[in-house]
Amino acid sequence: MATLISNFCFIALSLLLWLLVPAPGQDLLSCETTSADASGYRCDVNGSQDRCNTFAIVSTNSYFSSLSNLSFYLGLNRFAIAAANGFSADTEFLPKAQPLLIPIDCKCNGSFFQAEVTKTTIKGESFYGITESLEGLTSCRAIQEKNLGISPWNLGDKIRLLVPLRCACPSSSEVGLATRFLLSYPVSEGDTISNLAIKFNTTPEAIISANNRSLANFNPESLVPLTSLLIPLNSEPALGPLAKPREPNSRFPENSIPVINPHKKKSKMWIVGIYIAVTGVVVGASIAIAAAFLVIQLKKKKQNSSKEGDPELQQLSLSVRTTSEKKVSFDGSQEGQIIDTTPRKVLVESYSVEELRKATEDFSSNNLIDGSVYHGRLNGKNLAIKRTNSETILKIEFGLFNRATRHHPNIIKLLGTCLSDDPDSFLVFEYAKNGSLKDWLHSGLAMKNQFIASCYCFLTWNQRLKICLDIAVALQYMHHVMNPSYVHRNVKSRNIFLDEDFNAKIGNFGMGRCVDDKTEDSESHSTNPASWSTGYLAPEYVHQGIVSPSMDIFAFGVVLLEILSGKTPITIPENKGDEERIFLSEKIKSILSSENADELREWMDNALGENYSFEAAVALANLARSCVNEEPCSRPSAGEIVEKLSRLVEESPEENVLISESSSKPLVKAAATASL
Repeated sequence: MATLISNFCFIALSLLLWLLVPAPGQDLLSCETTSADASGYRCDVNGSQDRCNTFAIVSTNSYFSSLSNLSFYLGLNRFAIAAANGFSADTEFLPKAQPLLIPIDCKCNGSFFQAEVTKTTIKGESFYGITESLEGLTSCRAIQEKNLGISPWNLGDKIRLLVPLRCACPSSSEVGLATRFLLSYPVSEGDTISNLAIKFNTTPEAIISANNRSLANFNPESLVPLTSLLIPLNSEPALGPLAKPREPNSRFPENSIPVINPHKKKSKMWIVGIYIAVTGVVVGASIAIAAAFLVIQLKKKKQNSSKEGDPELQQLSLSVRTTSEKKVSFDGSQEGQIIDTTPRKVLVESYSVEELRKATEDFSSNNLIDGSVYHGRLNGKNLAIKRTNSETILKIEFGLFNRATRHHPNIIKLLGTCLSDDPDSFLVFEYAKNGSLKDWLHSGLAMKNQFIASCYCFLTWNQRLKICLDIAVALQYMHHVMNPSYVHRNVKSRNIFLDEDFNAKIGNFGMGRCVDDKTEDSESHSTNPASWSTGYLAPEYVHQGIVSPSMDIFAFGVVLLEILSGKTPITIPENKGDEERIFLSEKIKSILSSENADELREWMDNALGENYSFEAAVALANLARSCVNEEPCSRPSAGEIVEKLSRLVEESPEENVLISESSSKPLVKAAATASL
């Protein structure tokens, strides 16, 4: 027993030491490190160039998940990144852990090679957090040396930092061996000199020679994660086609080439034998389970086919309720059909009427958000529950709700459905705490519904710019990333929702065929939001019924004009008839053609006062004007819009004016979706 206790104490002490003593890579990143290697690779090697164009590899992670993220927060040129990696600059959302080539300008500062990028901070960040996000391409000490006088902890929002990336230029001897580039590579778990040499078509000896610049942390036998390595190349690097997202597989590193120790060969063969045996057992058990499962499903299918009822409704019910077993696909023109029996994770859940009654306190009027949408709470989670009918649910394109779409930060999630034999069925959506954009821009309507507290509430200029960018990013995903491209058809301020942090999300995704865009009764166009739809409709759709991404761009342009002016898409002047309706899309043309700056200032939303950049407002007004152009081919693409809005957001100064607390905190008990 005493031996057992002493062994346990030894293991516990070892674990404690392992937790307390940082790994070499983490020590190098630390702000307290004394290692000279923290500043970069030495440039006092005989014959080294003082400056060169080269590349670094940055992997997408939770900090840098998209091309916009990289270009905005690291000040990188998205077109240069796209060209280096062989994909379109319109590409937005990238697979997790996707390695990207980043072109950099490497310079010798006297002692060390460095390539400077400009990092725009997020409130609460630290120098150490930035080094972690770049996975060994820089260090806290190197950032401190470039940003003297700035505290490395709890940074403010939108501070511009100089971040030096680790890089190096070839020496004359390396150039003589045809080395044109030294690629800065962040070391990952499982990397070895051998597999990296194969991956980049070089030799282990060349890699070892190139890294002699590093004094303390380079050991070719044991590479340390969160450090960097120089990879010598005789031509521009190429990483191959953009990888597709896949399920994580952490058991074996891909493409790893283990270094074989002959003394351990027998033990490794023994381990391989165990793996083969275990794999055989697992495969055999899986086949048996699959066979039993198939028999059960065939029996269920036979029972379902004998039941009476609407066959379309039965098919939809099956596709929604068994998404873990079958996949609904969308071919762009026909309704979703079940074509794949591969096991899938449930993407759209099925709720019972009893669950939704409980969540909404039996659809109490106290839980009514707007129209037929109720706030609900189920299993500790807030939901927006919309009362609808089975015919509407049948038109939803469930095949669009794949993993990438489901987790898109600017699209409201459809969480599930409730199909009922009663006249009412239900859709369950993600809940947006700050309600719709319509509520904030047209507060009189919101006040009547008591969604916003009885105070003067408004969106600041920077909040408005960020909302515009969020909507554009969502459209860029639908138009340029999805294949085939998807046309929303219902972009409007009442279908744009704001979460707790005022991030914008487009609602009613996947419901393009549910939209009824018939011309409404002209009565009360200036006060009834349900009658504003014609103000968002592109001319080619109104006159010819043409559906294309350009019609979403037109509607987005109208939303931009709402955000600028605080006015509704259609207004009727007092004492004027319906024939005197004023469309925002037409009004902006007359304002900009007059070239009278005062006219634009008077047209701007009064809630902003003088707390906005007039130059930025002019730029946004011109962008909106191009979006509502009569000719679809003259409108910008979603990718071009994202590029322009990203620059406006980046150039917008931090708001240092005293703003009402109500403008920056959640005040809305709000919907996650609106009436279709």
